[in-house]
Amino acid sequence: MAKLRGLSGLIKRNMLVFITNKGSIFFSMLTPLILLVLYILFLKKTFLTPLENATAELGNLISSGDMDQFVNGLLLTGIISTALLTIPYNALEVMVKDREDTTYYDMISTPVSRAEVIMSYFIAAVMTAFIQVMLVMACGLGMLAINGKVYLEITDILMLSGLVFLGTVSSTAIFMLLMMFIKSMSTSSALMGILSAVSGFVVGAYIPLSEFGEKIQNVCNLIPATCVTILIRNRLTGGTLNHMNENIGGLDNGMFADSMKEIFTFNSYVFGRNWELKQTLLYIIIITVISVGAISIIYPKIYNKR
Repeated sequence: MAKLRGLSGLIKRNMLVFITNKGSIFFSMLTPLILLVLYILFLKKTFLTPLENATAELGNLISSGDMDQFVNGLLLTGIISTALLTIPYNALEVMVKDREDTTYYDMISTPVSRAEVIMSYFIAAVMTAFIQVMLVMACGLGMLAINGKVYLEITDILMLSGLVFLGTVSSTAIFMLLMMFIKSMSTSSALMGILSAVSGFVVGAYIPLSEFGEKIQNVCNLIPATCVTILIRNRLTGGTLNHMNENIGGLDNGMFADSMKEIFTFNSYVFGRNWELKQTLLYIIIITVISVGAISIIYPKIYNKR
């Protein structure tokens, strides 16, 4: 019980350090906010154009409202996915800050074990990021509902919540593996700038991954965050796409739905073959487990050094 109290106390402390730092919260949400602004200015047209081209010969079988909702779903997918990258990273900066200020060494001089300390950083980052991203998703779903018909069941929302949790754990594990080697906030901030710049491209939030060359697609689709994005995209926009396909009534033999899935990357495309969604999910879990295992091995060696 005493160990649990010590661990829960550290988790609470780490969460409060992040939450009370308004600058960290702002910068963790900066990339999703930039994406929203870019969408309002011109990205919506970028995503609508291939959709309109694909429906040009289908007459009025697909409504403009459904097309609008489909594109809005793609936007929300991008916002959630970039948040799943930037928020866990920022939450883990507490670990770097403690190391820079030598607060970490004060912690391990107490009866609290090193394992409890590192677990507290990990769990606090997961909890903080999950709550924030869920709030983002809830707001986004609310806006979709206001804008028009949302083709989501309760099971879809539960699955989306599960995918957000998986994405949070995966990103936290991978970033913690990286940030154990970072000793200063200046280095961490510089890497955050790079992450903010590239995250939208990596997950296909700015431009569909199908627009890139095959080699770049291979690299992007091997990144767990992109895999999580694909799973979220299928669950969040799949209902709208299925509804549009039903309105066509089989007149195109499913070509419209297939082309949309290819253009907007509904499956991971790796080394010339498409992965099924179950394969994508399994890949994310494997990489996450490997990252957690690597943390448990590397952490004692890195953090035993002052």
